[in-house]
Amino acid sequence: MRYAAWWSNCDEVINPDSSVPLAGAVDNGAGCLKHNELLGDDAVSRGVRAFLRS
Repeated sequence: MRYAAWWSNCDEVINPDSSVPLAGAVDNGAGCLKHNELLGDDAVSRGVRAFLRS
């Protein structure tokens, strides 16, 4: 099974940032987005779709 995670260094909910990476997962930085902004960000959405297609 494959895993991926998207994270933001401006996330005010998930702290510290170092707690985000998952062992064995593809970790993707999303820039400076607030926690809920990750849900509606076009670049994050494209990344998720690309990961699911791969």
